Amino acid sequence: MRSVISAALSLTLIVVPPTSAPALWDHPGYDAERSYFNPHESAITATTVGHLHQMWTQNLRQADDTCAEFSAPILGGGILFAADLKGVSAHNPTTGVVLWRFDWDSVEDIGANGTMRMAVADDTLILSNSECEGFSGGKSRLLALDMAGHIRWQLPKVDAINSIVVDKGTVLISHVYIEGDATVLAYRVRDGKPLWSKPGYNAAEVSADGLVPLYKYDDDEETSYETAAVDITTGTARWSRPLDLRVQAASPASDRFYATDSSDALIALNAANGASLWSTPAGEYPGLAIDGPRVYVAVAHKISALAAATGRPVWSRTQPDWVSHPVVAAGLLYTGGAVLNAETGTPTAAAFPGKVIPAGGRLYQVNGPHLTAYQP
Repeated sequence: MRSVISAALSLTLIVVPPTSAPALWDHPGYDAERSYFNPHESAITATTVGHLHQMWTQNLRQADDTCAEFSAPILGGGILFAADLKGVSAHNPTTGVVLWRFDWDSVEDIGANGTMRMAVADDTLILSNSECEGFSGGKSRLLALDMAGHIRWQLPKVDAINSIVVDKGTVLISHVYIEGDATVLAYRVRDGKPLWSKPGYNAAEVSADGLVPLYKYDDDEETSYETAAVDITTGTARWSRPLDLRVQAASPASDRFYATDSSDALIALNAANGASLWSTPAGEYPGLAIDGPRVYVAVAHKISALAAATGRPVWSRTQPDWVSHPVVAAGLLYTGGAVLNAETGTPTAAAFPGKVIPAGGRLYQVNGPHLTAYQP
């Protein structure tokens, strides 16, 4: 591992679009709920999205012999973080200038699921990785960097980190051992202090205002036969149900979980007690975004909107290209291609391939090895 710090001085006149929105997208799904919904964006709308102009672009580092993929950036602490194929780069969000870089020990250590995991909390960048083969034989890492790129704390390497969720000053990981056992482990974001553990479980990468779903882990069948929810800071159980579910997201209000089951149904759950509210067919490996009134479901070339209250279809559209994980803000739905009207599914005049986050009056895009910023 090495940490590379670089800086550049420049005199540039930057025109910042008028917006009261905080420049924040500090989790992969905007928030710990993984709603993929930014309720504060107000500058990029149906009126302005067709007139965005490029502010800057930067090339992301590439590497051979890695299973990693380029992922959407995150924004927190006034810094834009982008995962590349060697580690992570920190950028000035206004100019794109590289502030510093962090490298993993090996490009094979980036992530078993294609990308590393990262989140920002309390002016700390949380990073985790796993080897490409999944069980890394003691190469998976969890560490925290300060906003200057220096290691604040790190834990000893482990076999495999299956999931990570950060909320309420706590980082929660699922550690699966090479022998097949699993444990959920909680640490304090500030200093990495261990808080609690729960053997025999995996955790979802979702927190509904501090409530995190867990799955009972059967090391013989490698399936879950119990879904429970615990307080992220204490591990105290709130409810448990004998169901095999995979919670994918929570509502922006943190009152519902959205999960899939083995039949590829999408199920809405009451976050407070785990009661099922509705269920509807969804398809395999759906990408979800939730803006309150609607749940957006992306599967292959299809993007659909469901009424959040009932699960009933609102609209559906088939795209010529594969739909990326949907992102919603200011009445717009970003799909990895055409930008849609979130209420009707009608295409706007704009299209942005790749993965995007709208935040602080700007649209940040990763399309292959290119990181680009746009504004009205």
